[in-house]
Amino acid sequence: MTETSQEVREALHRLDVLAQTRPELAGPVQFSREIIPLLFEPARAHPVEFSEGEVSERLRSGTPLLRGISIDIADAMLLANWQNICTVLARLQEAEPPHRLCEAASRGELLPRQALERVLAAGPAEFRTMLEDQGLDWRLGMSVLRLAALPVLLPLAEALAPIWQRRGWPYGYCPACGSWPLLAEFRGLEQFRWLRCGLCGSGWQVDRLFCPFCETRDHRQLQDLTLEGQEQKYRVSVCDNCRGYVRGMATLAPLTPPGLLVAELETLPLELLAQQQGYRVPDRPLDGSCDMI
Repeated sequence: MTETSQEVREALHRLDVLAQTRPELAGPVQFSREIIPLLFEPARAHPVEFSEGEVSERLRSGTPLLRGISIDIADAMLLANWQNICTVLARLQEAEPPHRLCEAASRGELLPRQALERVLAAGPAEFRTMLEDQGLDWRLGMSVLRLAALPVLLPLAEALAPIWQRRGWPYGYCPACGSWPLLAEFRGLEQFRWLRCGLCGSGWQVDRLFCPFCETRDHRQLQDLTLEGQEQKYRVSVCDNCRGYVRGMATLAPLTPPGLLVAELETLPLELLAQQQGYRVPDRPLDGSCDMI
């Protein structure tokens, strides 16, 4: 078995456990069971090359390394991912919006590559406008794009990771693509905190006391919320300064890409807990530079 197939097997096992312990998540679990094996095949993308000066300037200015860069995206793979996701969604939900997203891509009215390039260049605002102009469900479209892009962007993010890990990245948004973190990992016995991106899979280490949205480190503004009986495994870190939140979980090792999608489901109760208390993920960075996906 290849390493990727082992990662997929482990993810499917975790989904089986989740289906038994959280029957109310039967729909999302079934979707993940079907889509994960389709998505995580070897990706085809060439690493991005930067000059030393360009890297230094981007890191100094806090500019994500893929922002505005022309990259070699595996078009066929991205389109196939898009179609597979929409097809599975349409069958499981028996709803019209996934069918329309699938048809728009098939007719060339919506190009996933063009959409991803726009998101990487300036955030999802233009993509949202494109979907709305065509009468398409923009929230669903952004979710489909995120899932379709993850395995395509993974090789690029992995190639760039040594750069920011060597030089450091003190910000709360992804050093590769600029997205807000999907969740946080508290790794190993030391419980080092790593933020993980849901669009490209990148991970970057930050302080335990740190809000990725407003960057406050004031312990009086930061706290963790937990659910009874799950305090050692899961938590959601909330900020009373900006009212943002990041759900998190303890891990022995970094989550694999398919494992990251399973963790998203496993931590859904934490998201609901934070939202019930008035916390939310901001739509855009506080400096107003661009939207995040």
